[in-house]
Amino acid sequence: MGFEAFRVELRGGRATYAEAGDAVGQLPHVKPDQLSIPTPGSTFFVIDDGKHVIEIELMDSPVRLSCRFTLCHPPSVDAVFLSLLRELMSRLAMEAKICDDVDPEHARAFSLHEFAAFSAITARYMAARRKEWIAAFGNQLIAATMTEVYQRIILPRCQPAIEQPT
Repeated sequence: MGFEAFRVELRGGRATYAEAGDAVGQLPHVKPDQLSIPTPGSTFFVIDDGKHVIEIELMDSPVRLSCRFTLCHPPSVDAVFLSLLRELMSRLAMEAKICDDVDPEHARAFSLHEFAAFSAITARYMAARRKEWIAAFGNQLIAATMTEVYQRIILPRCQPAIEQPT
């Protein structure tokens, strides 16, 4: 898991790759991710409501959905993200697994019936990860994709300063 994003993977269920793609394609504010690098067996989407950007990768064999957002988002993304996960879990009968360093008892897939507990647990990990991000990169809040975060926040901090001629 990268240090710049929070990710949850949805898995299980009986939906085919095409059915999962159709379910994602019907979500509000969704569009194909034009900046993603094409990968065999994967389709990439972006949900952008103007305040939050959530990236989704649909993978085949077995069918899985990787859902993530960058940690520089305003905290309001947490509720949007959890709502999206609930909607997809419900539509596709999938379970959710946090893809981050978690306590051993949370390193498992959660069913839709456990969503209240999953939501509370996930909210704690999102807040902790956001706190780490702010400590490392500051508290500038932007709704951005991974690519945008690299370009606007990470790379400028990693590139040496170029001295201007006097």
